Amino acid sequence: MTTLTVNIDDQGAERKVRALLDKLGLNYSINTDNSTYSWWEDELLVKELDKRSKDLKSGKDKGVSFAEVKQRLLK
Repeated sequence: MTTLTVNIDDQGAERKVRALLDKLGLNYSINTDNSTYSWWEDELLVKELDKRSKDLKSGKDKGVSFAEVKQRLLK
């Protein structure tokens, strides 16, 4: 089973999403536990992202072009 997490704060939008899922005949469950991962509050992750960003900007890390990623995925 594949899990898709969608955070919806608007009750009207939530009803519309439920109606769409029902119309599509999909099995789904609603988890009312609102504990989502706030990555921007994770100091270690933010530090790592900042480091990687600086490495890309400075040229220390050459990165990978979108064309190369696409080519790898198509293989």
